[in-house]
Amino acid sequence: MKMHKLRTPHISKEGSIFSWTALIYGIGIGLLLPIFPTFVEGIVQNESYVGYFYSSMALAMVLGGFLSAYLYKRFSRLQIAGFFFVVCALSTMFLVFVTNFYELFALSFVKVFAGLLVTMSLSLMIHDYTASKSLGKTEGVFFLFSNIGWLVGPLLGGVIARFMGYEPVFALAGLSFLFGLLYLSHQKFVSKNPVLYVPKKKRVSGQLLSRAKGFFSSPSRVGSYFVAISFMLWTTFKVLVIPLFVIRMGYGSDTSGLLLSLSILPFIFFEIPVGIYADKFGVRKPIIFGFLIIGVFSLGVFFSPIFFLDALFIILANIGASFIEPLHDLYFFKTVNEKEEDDYYGIFVTADPIAKFLAPAIVSTSLLLMPFEFVFVVFGVIFLVSAGVATMIKH
Repeated sequence: MKMHKLRTPHISKEGSIFSWTALIYGIGIGLLLPIFPTFVEGIVQNESYVGYFYSSMALAMVLGGFLSAYLYKRFSRLQIAGFFFVVCALSTMFLVFVTNFYELFALSFVKVFAGLLVTMSLSLMIHDYTASKSLGKTEGVFFLFSNIGWLVGPLLGGVIARFMGYEPVFALAGLSFLFGLLYLSHQKFVSKNPVLYVPKKKRVSGQLLSRAKGFFSSPSRVGSYFVAISFMLWTTFKVLVIPLFVIRMGYGSDTSGLLLSLSILPFIFFEIPVGIYADKFGVRKPIIFGFLIIGVFSLGVFFSPIFFLDALFIILANIGASFIEPLHDLYFFKTVNEKEEDDYYGIFVTADPIAKFLAPAIVSTSLLLMPFEFVFVVFGVIFLVSAGVATMIKH
């Protein structure tokens, strides 16, 4: 495999490897984006129940977040990533055989749990190889590569589903995860680096409650947690609502995939400059303006008279999201030292499942009580409030 020798804007060769892996993994995830909400709807037979199903998947992420401190004290990041790449691939491929809710729930639970551990491992490894002064830029490049995968994946997934059905999409997504593992495992010099290994018999420091108390005793860590929750509210809202919204407006899965792909473009253009800015001037202003942009354009979708203007506003809202994505992990890592990372990172990533519980629950409750379009008002207000709260960030 020679892909890691392609020229990339990374400071280290290892950073390039992990970013290429994130790109391949992102393609696999992206393949599922335009079809999975409608696939779930076909199983549960009710549009408003789709959100509650997504909320239930947050339990898998909470479990993964809390167990991660145990796993990272006993196994290397590389071992964990490799094992859960395989689990993620198999659980995705087996979705082809799903015929009822219980099968869907079980496989999705395993897939979400495994996906969280893959994502956490890649994020920690990219941090291991990056100097603190360059972390913002490197995080920006890492998310740039990941988002290129999210750009390509939905386009492919939407078109394949339109003409061939859902089954080939699930199979191709699973193969993408296996290819990501194959690429990563062939980087011989990575496996020789001791920073990716920890003693298997090392005792986990502290109990869950004491680690949680230590995490939330820091106002800066609480701030990073809030930013992560608020950002993930948007990403969850987007991948859940856009496919349903597009189908509701009379368009197909290919249009849904196209819109999801176009919404990735702001991330590709802005994340590296935002990361460089944050290294020099801090994270406060980009985060405030990011939430403000998301809120304004979410409200714009509600007032828009035509679908094409809706689509434009959704794409523009992602400019705000691109200001935040490379910074929420950076914000956390600036609040901990090297010894605290393994203990606190698992708690920090529970912000993701909490958001992925809250966002679908809010969507489903809104759909039960109001017309579909009002969900954009609800979330627009949430992000405007988030912008206000973000003004209190000290870092």
